[in-house]
Amino acid sequence: MTAIVPLQVGDSVSFTKTISESDVYMFAGITGDFSQMHINEEFMKTTPYKKRIVHGVLTFAFGSTASTMIQIQAKAKIPSLSYGYDRLRFLKPVYIGDTVTAKYTIEAVDQESLKSFGRVEVFNQSGELCVVATHILKFSPI
Repeated sequence: MTAIVPLQVGDSVSFTKTISESDVYMFAGITGDFSQMHINEEFMKTTPYKKRIVHGVLTFAFGSTASTMIQIQAKAKIPSLSYGYDRLRFLKPVYIGDTVTAKYTIEAVDQESLKSFGRVEVFNQSGELCVVATHILKFSPI
């Protein structure tokens, strides 16, 4: 039996979450990234941003959640794993209290290499694009 990637171009999922102050502090604790950009409200008042910014990598991580969701949606008969992310960009800041939506859309499928390529987009509650990346998902026959 030949293994096939169980995804098609255009398949899509999304995940929405409001980012709390505790999310930011837990992420800072786990990663050790206690930059004043993320945890010092008074300092941030002196910057053009005027308030604390959520870690870009935390915001981006919701794209990973969407990646897992699309794998579940596909009901694959073969295991899959993240092969990596390309062209990751943080386009706009995300602030504590913002509600973000991570959208994951399959842009290409390579049956020969058993890979799919998904566009990861994270939007804020105003519909502004804040994070983009391309995710490579690799399927591995048993």
